[in-house]
Amino acid sequence: MRDILVLAIIFGSVPLCFLNPYFGILMWNWVAIFNPHRFTYGFAYNFPVAYVVALPTIAGTILTRKINRNIFTRESILLLLAWAWFAVTIFYASTVPEFSAHIAPGFVQLERVSKVLVATFLTILLVTSRERLRNLYLVLALSIGLIAIKGALFGARTGGEFRVWGPPDSFLADNNDFALATNMALPMLFFLAAEEKRRWLKILLRLGFVCGIFSVLLSYSRGGLLGLVLVLTAVALMSRHKLLTVAFVIVCGLLVFAYAPGKWMERMSGFYHGNIDRSAEGRLNAWHFAIVLTQHYPLTGGGFETFTPDLFQHYTPWLFFAGPHSIYFQTLGEQGYVGEALFLGLLASCWLSLRRLSRLARQVPSLAWAGPYAYMLRASLLAYMISGAFLPRAYFDFFYTLVATIIIMKIICERELSQLAQGKVLEAPALALAEVTP
Repeated sequence: MRDILVLAIIFGSVPLCFLNPYFGILMWNWVAIFNPHRFTYGFAYNFPVAYVVALPTIAGTILTRKINRNIFTRESILLLLAWAWFAVTIFYASTVPEFSAHIAPGFVQLERVSKVLVATFLTILLVTSRERLRNLYLVLALSIGLIAIKGALFGARTGGEFRVWGPPDSFLADNNDFALATNMALPMLFFLAAEEKRRWLKILLRLGFVCGIFSVLLSYSRGGLLGLVLVLTAVALMSRHKLLTVAFVIVCGLLVFAYAPGKWMERMSGFYHGNIDRSAEGRLNAWHFAIVLTQHYPLTGGGFETFTPDLFQHYTPWLFFAGPHSIYFQTLGEQGYVGEALFLGLLASCWLSLRRLSRLARQVPSLAWAGPYAYMLRASLLAYMISGAFLPRAYFDFFYTLVATIIIMKIICERELSQLAQGKVLEAPALALAEVTP
């Protein structure tokens, strides 16, 4: 029954995705983040639902006229350069005999990353207004929030003795990946709830925020715990009710240490005292391998999927094998110094753009709506940069969607500034978040 319901929703959306490709983008992001088919147990589990949504959305985009015309910003140019460089590095790696073992999976990864970037640029094209942008944020936040609620209920039922995982066979399946995505979604859940007028949706967003905190803790992810502390600190500092928010965070912390299960305390004890277990040692080994490999191939690195036991044995035989476990060292090892510069440049560019949008929101009353979103995205970006330092998620689709929304905000603000300069009256009402200090 569950399989039939999921596929009925997916196939029922096909005409709407074609006639209104913006709706297709919302569906595409819902499928990519929430993974509804992974909650089934039959024929829908492995059904290519993303293709069913993507194909009519792409076709509809070709025919629609309602798109953002000038999409070339600093971030979109960096995205295009990075995309081109990804192709260059894997094609170059295919000419190096010692890289032969990972070339096939490398091209599979290039295809997967290309799909993510196609969705990213379609999002930039089709989200043309404040209302559309807000709806996209709601889809992203609630997709993670609902999974977090499910995870918190599981933790409560089992006394926290078992780890919380994301949907199986998805980008969020691993407990660390789930913690990363949830940390990125927490600021969205908090800020969107602050200005939501519909009571039921406000309650749902706040519930997702609270359950998200406990789901990150119950993921047993140490990188997730560090990211959670920083995200909650950032949210508290950005909130209008700082003292109340700080008090809530402190209470949560006290509850954790008072009632945390023994397995959780054992898992985190080494982290607190600076002890290095085999998992942490593996991360250090992988980072060292990335540095050594890049010394041999400084421009291109080894291409996608270059972290393999054979190459570890070849370049760092004194270390045991481990995956990259860091967005920064993953990019360094796979894309070389050029790819690393593009990746770091994209992060820095996003951060600077959000700061500029915050200033514009303070200086121009009609752009006040952009200020809270800028704060929200800065906190989400911080979560990615901190938790991602311990995870191999340099090509995380949720991150690229957030980059797309930053670009969209810049496009909309530039358009509204242009209209303001021409003396035109802006028709759309400002969507300010009442609980946040701009």
